[in-house]
Amino acid sequence: MKTGFARLLEDIDRQDRARLEAKLPSWTGVSVTVPQTVNLQQCSGESAARFKASLVPQGCRVADLTGGLGADSWAFALRAAELWYNERDTVLCRAVEQNFSVLGLGNVRFNSFEIDAGSAEWMCALKEFRPDVIYLDPARRSAYGKKLFLLEDCSPDITKLLPILLDTAPMVMAKLSPMADITMLRRRLEGSLETLYVVGAEGECKELLCVLRRGAIFGGVRLVEDGRIFEDVHQEAAGSEQLLFVPSPSMTKSGLGPGLCRTAFSGKLAPFGKFYRVLEDTPFTSSNIKSLGTRYPKAEVTARGVPVSSEELRNKMKTKPGGSVHIFACQPEGERRLLVCQKVTLPE
Repeated sequence: MKTGFARLLEDIDRQDRARLEAKLPSWTGVSVTVPQTVNLQQCSGESAARFKASLVPQGCRVADLTGGLGADSWAFALRAAELWYNERDTVLCRAVEQNFSVLGLGNVRFNSFEIDAGSAEWMCALKEFRPDVIYLDPARRSAYGKKLFLLEDCSPDITKLLPILLDTAPMVMAKLSPMADITMLRRRLEGSLETLYVVGAEGECKELLCVLRRGAIFGGVRLVEDGRIFEDVHQEAAGSEQLLFVPSPSMTKSGLGPGLCRTAFSGKLAPFGKFYRVLEDTPFTSSNIKSLGTRYPKAEVTARGVPVSSEELRNKMKTKPGGSVHIFACQPEGERRLLVCQKVTLPE
């Protein structure tokens, strides 16, 4: 008979398995090892990993300096001629080597170097590999678990490594925190930053991806949502119907596309936010707030760009979550408005 602790371990394993298959659907049904839950929490999702792999030339040589559980390495290895995987945690490295064997990857070299600008051993091994592309995902938590955002605080420190890496390979890709300041990154990486991708998945901003080359001229910020790249979309006529487009967190972070409460009509924007049909459009006044609360006792409520939070507005309206409408308080073109909306889906 199994002890309560043994059953608990089985439950944890099942939970990790479910999370793994949700993050990496292509690994479903494959018997892989996850040494610690944190390894799974920190790895990329499949759509983000495959997008990054799509940026490297087919048949090239890729070095992943911070391999982790190997989601990004796996995607790179499917496209590359050979992959140089490095993970300083030797237990995790051995687990990934076993996992990749089960996943059918035979083009990977495994290493367990501590990546540090002052160490020569890993540099010699990396140069011997002769990579076309180098990828790294610096650790963004301190030894005490505190979240880190500055480039020099993360490990390894990309500000010190970048000259070395660009001497070794023509292209470097760095995955950074989604909370990092884009303006700061452009300034700190000027002369090397070619493109900055804001990568979103499942309605969340997951990461910032910097593509770096020696002497690069910055080509702009681009948005990727669930593997799809946002292109500027011109508004299209939609008769007299007024629609509201609410950008995803990733689009908001990128600064691309229409802002909240600007009318937009193209279904091509669908992967990058949500559309709502505007049922009512009234001034943001105390009397209208009270009136809407009386008429819509159940509604979702969102406040953006007005001097109250969403929760404060809900309390003023005395409305409960639920119902078929979503009430937005916003400030399009400088005028505070209350919009009563219903979510719609537009054909692309």
